[in-house]
Amino acid sequence: MKRTLIYSALFAVIISFTGCLTMESKEYTFKLKDGKSGSGRIKYINIMHTMDSASTPETEYEDLVNNYLYGSKPEDEMLGVKNVKKRLFEEDNHLCGEITFEFDDITTLKFFDYDGKVWAYSLGSASLFGGSESFFSSNGKHGGENMNVIFWDGNEKEFKFKTTVAQNDKKNESLLDIWKKKGGK
Repeated sequence: MKRTLIYSALFAVIISFTGCLTMESKEYTFKLKDGKSGSGRIKYINIMHTMDSASTPETEYEDLVNNYLYGSKPEDEMLGVKNVKKRLFEEDNHLCGEITFEFDDITTLKFFDYDGKVWAYSLGSASLFGGSESFFSSNGKHGGENMNVIFWDGNEKEFKFKTTVAQNDKKNESLLDIWKKKGGK
């Protein structure tokens, strides 16, 4: 497989997992247009601060905004993407984030094309955009716990999958109130 890019962060909504920021789940959508080029969308659901970290929720929120939302950290870590757009928003009483982008070659984003017959994406230890993610659902076929890979037919042009990251429990605190206090910015 071509050089696999390991992303340790993506706009705290695409969070770099410094050990203080996490989220409940991520939803990925990739659409092919011509050949291996296309567009992508990653939605980060319920962005939270880990309560047992040394940093404060306010500090983590500022890092999220300065380095990811308004900074270039996602672009720096996602080689091969262009026309990147990022936003934070409230949905179902959770702080969510979204990044949309275009790419010239989906294989730079950890997809593997097996002779045009099968597409595959590995959710292994070096999962796209960092962190420890567990498979939840997909429009493809998941290989199971022993083969943490998603497969799609080679003719498929849209790849969707959802992963879980962290539970919304007493160890984590939503950043929604801070976002609201800052005027939704």
